[in-house]
Amino acid sequence: MFRSTLYLTVGFVILIGVASSYSFGSKVDNVSPDLGRPLVDFGGTQVPIDIGYWDVGPNPQIFDEDDMVYLHFGSRVPATISANDIRLTNSSNLGLNAGTKVGASDIDCGKPLLPLPAPPLTAGIYFMDLSGSSPGYDIKDLIYLKTLLPSGITATNDVRLSDVTEKVGTTLCAGTKVLDYDDDHNRLIIPMIIGFPIYPPVWQESIATIRFYNANGNTMNGVPIYDYNDDVYIDVPFSPLSPGFVSVNDVHLTV
Repeated sequence: MFRSTLYLTVGFVILIGVASSYSFGSKVDNVSPDLGRPLVDFGGTQVPIDIGYWDVGPNPQIFDEDDMVYLHFGSRVPATISANDIRLTNSSNLGLNAGTKVGASDIDCGKPLLPLPAPPLTAGIYFMDLSGSSPGYDIKDLIYLKTLLPSGITATNDVRLSDVTEKVGTTLCAGTKVLDYDDDHNRLIIPMIIGFPIYPPVWQESIATIRFYNANGNTMNGVPIYDYNDDVYIDVPFSPLSPGFVSVNDVHLTV
């Protein structure tokens, strides 16, 4: 049972005229400067795409509030954190921010990356349907990374992938984790992309996929190459038969 009435909005900031300067977890709207950009699928040596965490919290070998979570490219987790992996959580202690990419000389590059506690068919990206409009997902809905069981509700240490404003007006920022008494704890959520590791385009029951804007257009053997300057998105809705483009309600995963 829900413990309190929840009033939530998505907060986002778009810095007009500055390339690759989008707030992590913000949604594309009809005036976003990146609207209409072509998006391509990850491929070649940069798949599968998986999710894991760096165990830096106070409880070794236990996934907790201070552990860093990453979107990882090119191998299944367990693995090591690689250059151009994307940080999905913030760490003020380490000076690392959600939406930034790992650099080759960064403190977390090469560190062990562990599987999330949730099983593969549970771990993934979900949305909270605030308005209930058809087809379900829209610009007001909140985005979460499911890290722990159960699968259908937000739980402690799930990760916010969009800003949340509580009923008291406090903003719970994208890149933070859900805690026991937060207003968005124990709320119903709906799968967007599950079944990690994934090989985009993903299985037909997903309503979204992960794609990138190939800023410098580089390829290898006809496969677009993802690198440091490329912006990454949750692309929704998507067609598994062809590359997409940046459209309203896509979600920025990089800053």
